[in-house]
Amino acid sequence: MSTTPAQRENQLFFWAHSLLLCIVLVGFGRSFFLRPLFLASPLTLPLLLHGAALTLWFALTVQQAWSARTGRKSRHARAAWLALPVLIGVVVSALWVNTALALQITSAQDPENMFFWANYMSLMSFVVLVALAVVKRRQLTVHRRLMLFASIAIIGPAFARFAFWPAFGLGKLGLVLAPAFAVGGMLLLVLIAIGYDILALRKPQAATWGGLAGIVLPLLAGTAVALSGAGFALLH
Repeated sequence: MSTTPAQRENQLFFWAHSLLLCIVLVGFGRSFFLRPLFLASPLTLPLLLHGAALTLWFALTVQQAWSARTGRKSRHARAAWLALPVLIGVVVSALWVNTALALQITSAQDPENMFFWANYMSLMSFVVLVALAVVKRRQLTVHRRLMLFASIAIIGPAFARFAFWPAFGLGKLGLVLAPAFAVGGMLLLVLIAIGYDILALRKPQAATWGGLAGIVLPLLAGTAVALSGAGFALLH
């Protein structure tokens, strides 16, 4: 039996969300999921809650994509309500963890200011993209893309953790290259999405361009806020 374009997209987006979940599991495997095997120091409660909330989010998106792939619309609609408390958990825990770390910075010139403010902006983008996806839930082509890009907007830290895996042999250089891993990984996913649109639909969809903006603009804005010193002044 041949599949329709919508069915093929549902299959593709299921595998895309599964890939994001795998990136999270592997990226944070050493520092979160398998931490006792690699690191002696325990995680703080905020980090534990944040890790749990993020994992739930990415697992839920896989489950939702599976429901769409198998045509279980009623299950997809019911489970969508679970996204709200999980989203709140992601946002609140991220703000808690990020602000606690940002407050430890003692200088506006500290390079880590850029990490924190990029995280703040990406979190804002995540919320906006999810909200737009809900508004456009009946326009499935748009909805699927906005939900995928919402998850990509917050996957940067998982990509960054790859720089610290011993398999890459980067050592202390991993700390310097972690931002490049994060940005490069996110942009690679966006480019793949654009490439898919061109191959399957002959041109990138408006939602895909919106997703690209939702990834790039927060990173640029976070960098600008950090470099200007406004971010440090706001928190101190």
